Amino acid sequence: MKTNKTQAVLLMYQILVEKGQLQKSEILERLTINSLTFKRYISELRCFFANFDPIHDVVYDRKSDSYLFVKAN
Repeated sequence: MKTNKTQAVLLMYQILVEKGQLQKSEILERLTINSLTFKRYISELRCFFANFDPIHDVVYDRKSDSYLFVKAN
């Protein structure tokens, strides 16, 4: 699916909030982006949560190669 950055980050945000996790492989395929772009988008989400929703964070789970939406410490 061809998307711009805003659409991609919003889709990732929606999936994180609804499902509680984001599968990296699923997003790479669905948005046809590369790993570096994915990391940049994750960074954007982390900055957003740090600034506007500091009780939440996005953390990487190595076992499942996915990112989890969690309450921050």
